[in-house]
Amino acid sequence: MVSRENVTREALSDLEAQRAQNLAEEKARRAEAAQKSPAVAALLERRQKLFFGGMRSAFAAPARAKDISADMQREVGEINRALRRELTACGLPEDYLQPVCRCQLCRDTGYVGEPVHEQCACLKRAVMHKLYQNEGLQGLESENFAAFNESIFPDTPIEGKRNTQRGYIRKIRAVCEAYADGFRPGEGRGLLLSGTTGLGKTFLMHCVAQRVLERGYSVVVVSAYRLTELMRRYQFSGEGAEQVEDMLGCDLLCIDDLGSEPMLRGVTVSAIYHILNERRNANRAIVVTTNCDSDGLYEKYDDRVGARLCDAGRMQILPFVGEDVRRYVRR
Repeated sequence: MVSRENVTREALSDLEAQRAQNLAEEKARRAEAAQKSPAVAALLERRQKLFFGGMRSAFAAPARAKDISADMQREVGEINRALRRELTACGLPEDYLQPVCRCQLCRDTGYVGEPVHEQCACLKRAVMHKLYQNEGLQGLESENFAAFNESIFPDTPIEGKRNTQRGYIRKIRAVCEAYADGFRPGEGRGLLLSGTTGLGKTFLMHCVAQRVLERGYSVVVVSAYRLTELMRRYQFSGEGAEQVEDMLGCDLLCIDDLGSEPMLRGVTVSAIYHILNERRNANRAIVVTTNCDSDGLYEKYDDRVGARLCDAGRMQILPFVGEDVRRYVRR
């Protein structure tokens, strides 16, 4: 898990490099335009002298600074109009000498607003993109609530049920989105998404993770297989201590496909129990997907693990029903 603070600093460093690139591009454009047109070169020199002359005059006569500034703005406006005409005449766009930037809102600074600075949308996008590159989070950019498509689920009644599979998934989606929108670190309430293969459990877990991440909280997404392997290495060699600490300390831990991991004697159950218990004691939330129902979890693991996963006071259990949607889509 890479902290949002470190990722933000990295994104701001990228913007700083972008601004340096912008200045180099502006310098190259001025040189190109001056070479193509002596009139452009003369106008640029005149504008620069006017600016520095106006600054000196304003410092020398503060009482007249406002009038000096107004006169300078009028003359600069005339020069800029002349520049646009000359640029067009020599085959260049009339805005060729305008400041270069990728984002017109923040001018590649990453912040907007006066007097209160807020992160620009471009910086937020850059931070999220970098976060998505981290292990376990790569799928979140495409698997989110905006991309959720309930129409791929059958809308025919399920035998013995009062609703269709599409109706059930619609309700579960609403619960998951409400959970993600209301998520607060330290509350310790989580979700258990259970059901057979191909019912949309992992997709909705990713939706929750993406929304919580987007809201500014730290998230780790890990498969049960990967979790067990990390804990095995940590237990026997101390390797991967930082990754284990990430799983223990992040705001939201998402464990995918619990029950598919190899049952290693002295490792699997104790590793899962350690993660669940430490996070429970610290009131840190988990979201778990599994093919097992509650009875299956108690049977596969010991009572301590089953009790923590199925605790109705801390975990909302969402049973997925119906047929494998991937088979339905292929028909």
